Amino acid sequence: MTAETAQRGRLGIFGGTFDPIHIGHLRAVTEVAEELELAQVLFMPCHHPPHPKDVQASAAHRLEMVRRAVADNPRFGVSDLEVRRPGKSYAVDSLAEFSRLYPGRPLYWLIGADAFFALHQWYQPRRLFDLADFVVMTRPGSPGRDLREYLTHYLDPAFAPADNAWVRLPNGHGAKLLTTTLLDISSTDIRRRAAQGRALTYLVPPEVEDYICEMKLYTTPEGED
Repeated sequence: MTAETAQRGRLGIFGGTFDPIHIGHLRAVTEVAEELELAQVLFMPCHHPPHPKDVQASAAHRLEMVRRAVADNPRFGVSDLEVRRPGKSYAVDSLAEFSRLYPGRPLYWLIGADAFFALHQWYQPRRLFDLADFVVMTRPGSPGRDLREYLTHYLDPAFAPADNAWVRLPNGHGAKLLTTTLLDISSTDIRRRAAQGRALTYLVPPEVEDYICEMKLYTTPEGED
């Protein structure tokens, strides 16, 4: 892939707390990028999650861990858009900014199934589909939900089946389910292991494990001062 192709082709955006980023994140995004032929995927740590969520590491630490995790993959990049922006990190604001920064590039928002099926609780959820397509990452054996039924019930009755298992609006934007390899790794478990002084090998990239140790992140068990 040439640098020009990476700058002009399909752009994936994967947002999250990344507290910390782990191998499960990287593997799932790799498979989505291959399946949809994404030219580039930007990992975007959020600053202030709009929904209640325990976040232990600072935005600066989480951003640095993401940078280290993706540094050796030419297809992956990092966006500090939400870290720099004050206030809550709303996806619709980020997508509007990406549309401005990358005019004409097709945008794909990558999201886990659990988060996607709560999309109706997000800020201006219908407007999201004026800006991007949504790729919903599921795992083998996950409880199935009907994508069209959810979208038509909660967001817009105009969603309809389209080619290649997409469900789309008349404007062309929509959503698609993609099954990714099951890696039962969680950031919560990684934080617990780090607090106990246990190895994080094969759960996070070596560069991330080194950073966690160097910065003494997650040394206090969750729920303690």
